Amino acid sequence: MTSTKFPVIDISDLDSPSSQRRIADEVTQACREWGFLLLRNHPIPPSDVEEMFTLSKEFFDLPEDVKSRYPLTAKSIGYIGSFQDRAKDDKMSMWFGGVPGALTEHRESLPAFWHEHIAKVEAFKHRCHDLVVKLLECFAVALGLPDPKYFADAHKEDAGNGNSLRMLMYPGHSSRPDLEGMGSRMQAHTDSGSVTLLFQRAPGLEVMSPDGAGWVKAPHIEDCILVNLGDALGFWSGGQLKATQHRVTFDGLPFDKERQSMAYFGAANPDTVLQPIVPCEKMERYYTNGFEVMPGITVGELNRMIMQSIYGAAFTSSKPVPKTETPGLDAGRQATAVV
Repeated sequence: MTSTKFPVIDISDLDSPSSQRRIADEVTQACREWGFLLLRNHPIPPSDVEEMFTLSKEFFDLPEDVKSRYPLTAKSIGYIGSFQDRAKDDKMSMWFGGVPGALTEHRESLPAFWHEHIAKVEAFKHRCHDLVVKLLECFAVALGLPDPKYFADAHKEDAGNGNSLRMLMYPGHSSRPDLEGMGSRMQAHTDSGSVTLLFQRAPGLEVMSPDGAGWVKAPHIEDCILVNLGDALGFWSGGQLKATQHRVTFDGLPFDKERQSMAYFGAANPDTVLQPIVPCEKMERYYTNGFEVMPGITVGELNRMIMQSIYGAAFTSSKPVPKTETPGLDAGRQATAVV
């Protein structure tokens, strides 16, 4: 592990005109260097976070045959058990995708446990969306764009497929000798969208250091949100903002320890065309998930390709995008996934 200092930024004055530019610069600089940061004094009430974690824990403690009756759908609603994605990660996940109202409209895709909690989940998603929009405005200001809502306006909460909240549980095992020596509980990957908000109840996440020389343990600080950027925003920014690899290993989180987290994935609307904000000749070629991202790809096309490569048939596309393998490309940049 390297000893580089991990960025922790207080955003309590984010809405104050006298502090906005300073905070925007600090947040953006962290994302230039790390692609990751911890937000202290954010606007999402700790009581709301704790309520979501409590519900999540109660759900994951249900028998597996109860949860597995509701597999993940193309609407990004449903359950995936341990070792069920193509990376064979040892984690369970419950997905709440869609625009506001989608969970009610598709309640048949939700386990019965969640039916009485839909309003709470929707409200939590809305608070997360508001924070993502504020961060997107920070990036636009600090990058010198004439319109501070340049990125934010493409992230309409009620457009396209909406954004996704995912509850995650890495189960603890009293005795699983078959897991000893395995490399990861979550493979090294980058996210596909714009901004991810990660809420954690335990440490365990590791991120690639800014110089690419090794893995750094992301601090776990109570009531802080861990923020990282995805490939769509990294490409859109012309590489000025980083989508950084991260992982959860069995060394970083022993197999007898449980880890609970929640991730909110803020993504631009699917029809958003990704054109880097810097001249193409000044931008290095951008690779992810084994293909080169080219100007003009839409957010929907990029997301479908990545999700289909990880989760298979649930994310089939009627308009396949050609995949370009690049010999000699750093393997980590090709192994893109979604937390």
